[in-house]
Amino acid sequence: MKNKHLLAIFSLLLISFSACRNTDKINADTTDSTIAQVIPDTADINRGGDMTAFLQEAATDGMMELALAKLAAEKSTNKLIKRYGAVLVKDHTKIAAELKTLAASKKIALPATLPPADLKHIEELKKMDVAAFENHYIKMMIKDNAAAIDLYKSASVSGDVQIRSFATKALRMSERHFKRANEINADAGY
Repeated sequence: MKNKHLLAIFSLLLISFSACRNTDKINADTTDSTIAQVIPDTADINRGGDMTAFLQEAATDGMMELALAKLAAEKSTNKLIKRYGAVLVKDHTKIAAELKTLAASKKIALPATLPPADLKHIEELKKMDVAAFENHYIKMMIKDNAAAIDLYKSASVSGDVQIRSFATKALRMSERHFKRANEINADAGY
């Protein structure tokens, strides 16, 4: 029995050693340029990508959510949506201040206003009747927070510690907002 175990261990070691030696022969003609062609550069994949683009996108998304949350807190007659809007105003005001401080420390300029298309969408929402607004708003919050979760997940594994810390905090906030929007959607039957 002892001999069988020794034989098995010896065989595994021999196979492992042989496999290591064979890769040297196979890869003898491989150069750095051929490696670059075979293995894609993954520096920006799932690592937060461009820091400037991330911070600017986070700022724009945050401004939009804040503007919509204020509108929901004012316009909605549904107490769940009104409370949800108030929570979002509080959370996004706080996270926007942190984002502004982070961007300043990185010497990155954030957008001061929303893009024209977003401003136009807000104006359209203001003109909707209350029921249509509430339905549209909750569905939009589900969709927008799902997108924010993807954005923050990617940045939460970036190489920059400050970006990762901010993104992780914002990710948890977006997950809470997403979950609550889904609950309100289910409760209201939109």
